[in-house]
Amino acid sequence: MSTPFRTYFSLVSSVCRLTPGNYVQITEHNAAYIPKDDFESLKTVNTDLLEVAVRAVEKVSPKFEVFILQTGGKGYGLEFPKEVNISPPLKETHPRIPEPWASKIFYYTQYDLLKDLSKGKKWTFTEIRPDGIVGFVPGFNAMNMAQGIGIYLTMFKEVNGAGAKVPFPGHEHGYHSTHSDTFQDILSKMEIYAAMNPDKCGDGGVFNIADGKTITWAQVWPKLCEHFNLVGGGPDVSATPMLEFVKKNKQAWIDVAKKHGLNEKLIDEQVWGHVHFMMVDFDFDRQYDLSHARSVGFMEEIDTVDGYIQSWDRMRAAKLLPPN
Repeated sequence: MSTPFRTYFSLVSSVCRLTPGNYVQITEHNAAYIPKDDFESLKTVNTDLLEVAVRAVEKVSPKFEVFILQTGGKGYGLEFPKEVNISPPLKETHPRIPEPWASKIFYYTQYDLLKDLSKGKKWTFTEIRPDGIVGFVPGFNAMNMAQGIGIYLTMFKEVNGAGAKVPFPGHEHGYHSTHSDTFQDILSKMEIYAAMNPDKCGDGGVFNIADGKTITWAQVWPKLCEHFNLVGGGPDVSATPMLEFVKKNKQAWIDVAKKHGLNEKLIDEQVWGHVHFMMVDFDFDRQYDLSHARSVGFMEEIDTVDGYIQSWDRMRAAKLLPPN
């Protein structure tokens, strides 16, 4: 028996120990991802993971109605901007990227899996595509961009003092490139909306979701820095690169953590490569078209800066960041 199906039977056995009863309306939210070092392993393990989840849910909840698949910009080839054509605004109707890069996108195999598994069934599914997610989690998350920026700006103020100028860590072109951040509350509300409206959103429907307005780092970076009593500026080629600054000034975070009773190891637990990837490497236009979500009645928006600030406030309440 393969590992995924051993996991499936283990999961089903555990859930089936629940007291049997009549149908209960339950909404369950869980997002899972297993990182791997190569594309083929990444695709295999995460597609297997999804299959385990679906088959387990089918087994223990035969009346379940909707499955939401959360994916992202990889579906538009954003990992391969030099190899494939990125044509913003990015729309759900854009075709899949060509081979050989298409075979590296596990979102495609996950979607195809759900399409096959849902054939002839009473349940349906929807794919939701956020751009870079801005939010808070109480535990570890490898793609926590807001936490990384919050730690970096906290350290910068500790080292250089309030009122110091913080150059944007990326390139000049990236500073002015367009993109569409996605605050976690907007994402969650869209996924709930899709689950509650399968007549509009089901049958494999695909929906971009983002805060609302297209933004650039030039628009939001100064405001994010201002929240930390710093002055945000454009890129400066003479400035210490972000990753080098973090490594060099690790003690500054430890001092802050000790002073405020925070996690001293958070600086090591943070996946700085993802923060660098989003702020430095993603230096091209990639804004989303949101007309499909609007066409089915989802109209919620938020100012992107407000999304960051709400995330940082939640981190402070959880003692991940110091008081402002």
